Amino acid sequence: MKKTLLSFAILAANLFYSQVTIGTGTKVDSNVGLSTPISIYYGYSLTQQIYLASEIGPAMTIQKLKFYVQNPITSLDNTGQIDVWIGHTNSTGFQNVISPTGAAWIPVSQQQKVLTTGTLTYNGNEVTITLTTPFAYNGTQNIVITVDENKSGDDGSSYPFYQTVDYASDVSLINRSDYANPDPLNPPTNYTGPNSTTSTTEVQGKKYKAILTLIPQNLGVADARTVGDASITPNPASDFITIKTKLTVDSIDILDMNGRKVVKNITLNNDRIDIRQLSVGIYMLKINYKEGLSTTKKIIKK
Repeated sequence: MKKTLLSFAILAANLFYSQVTIGTGTKVDSNVGLSTPISIYYGYSLTQQIYLASEIGPAMTIQKLKFYVQNPITSLDNTGQIDVWIGHTNSTGFQNVISPTGAAWIPVSQQQKVLTTGTLTYNGNEVTITLTTPFAYNGTQNIVITVDENKSGDDGSSYPFYQTVDYASDVSLINRSDYANPDPLNPPTNYTGPNSTTSTTEVQGKKYKAILTLIPQNLGVADARTVGDASITPNPASDFITIKTKLTVDSIDILDMNGRKVVKNITLNNDRIDIRQLSVGIYMLKINYKEGLSTTKKIIKK
């Protein structure tokens, strides 16, 4: 049992503290207007990028996406109204055919919408998109990230995004235009290969994608002083756990490591909840407060 709990502890450390950066270097697209994940140089853009399970690692709940640009940003006036979807996929690249119907977008209906009409933040060379709905990555499949930028106007050509080295096949798609805002539910399908100008109706593929850091929710010991200062004892536990907090608990949900609710709407009984029905493993305890706030804690069932 001690070895099992040690393994859980090591796994928890990886899950709750690690952030993953995919890609290195200072490569930029020679055509600044075709930068993924968004085209800062054009009024509208729609992109998809595939990141591989081998690049991501263990399961995590993704809270933020961080990208990198070549020059420190001083202002971004026209980049906003961003919609983002993330989904699991078994595809390792886009199977495109140069034709009016050859662009092989992965439908957003197969993905989870994680941001609606959001904005990005920037600090120096870093551009961060904070998701309003965190994405529970399962640790085994690849992921596809769709970014739809809907605000007209452009911010010039000074901020190309850093891109990864080439892959064997196309790992990103982009459509951008100053005049027509592409519809992610019905995206343009005229695939013109890697060397087109990509006009309003054209889609270009690339063998590289934006360098990306995936930032998970911090659900480990470091969150001991989050909303409500909730404390969990004992942890690990086998039967009951006691929750102490300064705020008033409304209900509690227990989630597995894929973000699925295992038990929901639990009420406290003398500050305790019963976890005997849970299988041995690691779970997330979401505490919902009557004040309208919530916090999430990691627990280990032994």
